[in-house]
Amino acid sequence: MCYSAGEVSKKLGLSKDSLRYYEREGLLPPIKRNPSGHRAYTESDVEWIFLIRCLRDADMPIHKIKLYVALLMDGGSTIPKRRDILVEHQAFLEEKTTAYQNLSRLIEKKLEFYDEALISDDPDAIRCMDYSYEWEHFKSILGGFKYD
Repeated sequence: MCYSAGEVSKKLGLSKDSLRYYEREGLLPPIKRNPSGHRAYTESDVEWIFLIRCLRDADMPIHKIKLYVALLMDGGSTIPKRRDILVEHQAFLEEKTTAYQNLSRLIEKKLEFYDEALISDDPDAIRCMDYSYEWEHFKSILGGFKYD
C-alpha cells in the first residue's frame, strides 16, 4: 500500500513541508513517485519517518539524526556507532529531565508562596507583590540561591 504526502502528514502529525524537508536533508531513503509524479510513501517509508519524528521529538539535532540515518543505511557493521549516538542522546535527555524536574519543584515552591499569601490574614502578606521582598522570601524558601 502507498500513501500520499497528505496521508502521511495526517497519519504522523507532520506538515507536508516537514516531509519534504526530511527528504531534502537526506533523512529518508529516496521516495518513489506514482505515475503522475507525486510522492508515494510505502509502509516502510512511514515507519522510517516515524523514527525520525521520534528522534526530533526527543530533541535530537538534525545533524545527529543525519549521522544516525547514514549509519543505519550503511547496515549492520555500524551498530556500535548507532548505539553510541543513542546512548549519548539518552544521557542528554536524562540531564534535561532532571533540569525540568528541578524547575518544576521551583515553580511548585513559588505557587505555595502565592497560595499562602492569598489566604493569609496578615496585611503584610500583600508585600509578596513587592519584587525585592518576594525574591528574598523565595530565596529563603529555597535555602539560598546558587549560580552554576
